[in-house]
Amino acid sequence: MPAYHVPQIDHATYPARCRRMSDAELRFTITDCQTALRAMPDNPNAGYYLDEINYCADELARRSRGGKRRRPTTDEIAAAAAAAAWALAADLD
Repeated sequence: MPAYHVPQIDHATYPARCRRMSDAELRFTITDCQTALRAMPDNPNAGYYLDEINYCADELARRSRGGKRRRPTTDEIAAAAAAAAWALAADLD
C-alpha cells in the first residue's frame, strides 16, 4: 500500500492567495480548518490546517490595520499561541 501523502503548504505563495480572498472566504477557511482539527486533532493534515488558519488570520489582521504590515513582538506571538491553544483545548473537552 502506498504511503499517505501529507500535503505541505507553500509558504511562498499562500499569503498571496489569501490577499485575493474575500473576508468571508478567509473566515470560512479558518472555521473549516478549526472544525477539521476539532473532529480529528491527530489528523496527518493538522499542520497544514494550522498554517492555513495562521495565514488567513494574518491577512484579516493586515486588512484591519489598513493594509499595513507590522511584525508582532515575541510576547504577542507567545500570547496568541497560548490563547489559541487554550481555545482549542476547551473545545476538545
